[in-house]
Amino acid sequence: MKKWMVIAALTAFGMTGAQAQEKKDRSPQERATEQTQKMEKELALSAEQAKRVAAINLSYAEKGAAMKQAQKAQREAAKQEWKALMDARQAEMKAVLTEEQFNKMLAHQEEMKKKRMEHRKEGHEQSKEKE
Repeated sequence: MKKWMVIAALTAFGMTGAQAQEKKDRSPQERATEQTQKMEKELALSAEQAKRVAAINLSYAEKGAAMKQAQKAQREAAKQEWKALMDARQAEMKAVLTEEQFNKMLAHQEEMKKKRMEHRKEGHEQSKEKE
């Protein structure tokens, strides 16, 4: 539990200036260096403290990057599993429905997909306006 609190605190502390910047993939080393530099300035760290803080920041940045990569792999696996499930459902539906019914179902699914995308886009635009 303490580790999560430390990670959250370091992340929040390091993200204060990063929000204004364009989001880009940075290496764990780059993130740790930026965090350490900010902490050196804002907290007036001694050389020894800066060295130790840099090691801590790098350690957690690397662990965070590994977790992020693992989550990405899990999401991709779940996405593939979901697609296989939907493909199997569609194949069974095609065997039961007439061609007209099946095409109507596909059209409805496509319409719903467009609506979801529009809704997501609207939500994204609204969140940008709040910033």
